[in-house]
Amino acid sequence: MARLPAGIYLRRPGYRILSALVLGVIVAGVVLLARLFGSVTADGTEAAPVPAPSRTVSSTEGDDSVYAEKSASTAPAAGVGEAFVRAWLQPTDGRSQGQWYAGLARYALPDLAAQLKNADPTTNPATAVTGEPTTTVISETSAQVVVPTDAGKASTLCVLTEDGWRVATIDLGK
Repeated sequence: MARLPAGIYLRRPGYRILSALVLGVIVAGVVLLARLFGSVTADGTEAAPVPAPSRTVSSTEGDDSVYAEKSASTAPAAGVGEAFVRAWLQPTDGRSQGQWYAGLARYALPDLAAQLKNADPTTNPATAVTGEPTTTVISETSAQVVVPTDAGKASTLCVLTEDGWRVATIDLGK
């Protein structure tokens, strides 16, 4: 078999096109990899690092450092939370279930009011407030108000609505 003279591949047009295509694919691959993994921008300056996503606390439990003490904007929340707990206490003054419900429904969100509509207030172990309420601001539109009672601490979550502050939840802890 006869050998072809050196450089013959570049003398033929088909081989030149094939060589240019292979070289183009290699260059395009290098540029693509540099753009995907590189940190230099088109103008030659170093790209700013992408900040890592920050952690957002959305729970009312956990790190107390994300909460502030009572502020002027949530002061009405404390009043609504305390008024709700006082209305929610077991009636010892002869109020009927309907009167009891009417007294607390005006402070509650519709969902909570619906849950309490047919509740029997005489099964509530709390009958009196025994101390001053404390307020923990969760955000500009929500606050936790804790009211001590003779059956434990009644914790309410107050939220700001178009109609003002309303109680969203209540929990009686020991």
